[in-house]
Amino acid sequence: MKYLFVLTFMFTALFMSGQDINTAPNRFIVTAKVDTLLAKRSDCFKNTKTSFKYYHIQLYNGQSINKARSVKADFQSKFPDTYIVIEWESPEFKVWAGEYESKLAADRALYKIRKEYPNAFIVNPKK
Repeated sequence: MKYLFVLTFMFTALFMSGQDINTAPNRFIVTAKVDTLLAKRSDCFKNTKTSFKYYHIQLYNGQSINKARSVKADFQSKFPDTYIVIEWESPEFKVWAGEYESKLAADRALYKIRKEYPNAFIVNPKK
């Protein structure tokens, strides 16, 4: 009797299925428009500069916005071709100089900048 129940269960399981793979509808239909939109989206992100991709040289870290602005103005007068920005990371202001894709490039710039700002160092923020 026990074997008859097991055989009956296996026999009925063979003929019962939720969906046949060949007749199931496609859930995702990818068209040429979708491919075009995905390509445009990836191009937009390639051209966008985001902080976490670059190394910066940190010149100042403190709670005074006036001190951060004066460091930025002083740096711009000494190094006019170098990008500089004031970032706010709670609870402090940070003055970052440069956007370097490799640490080697940042080290080279740091060597020049340390002559004027001996406490400067390289940061790679993870935002």
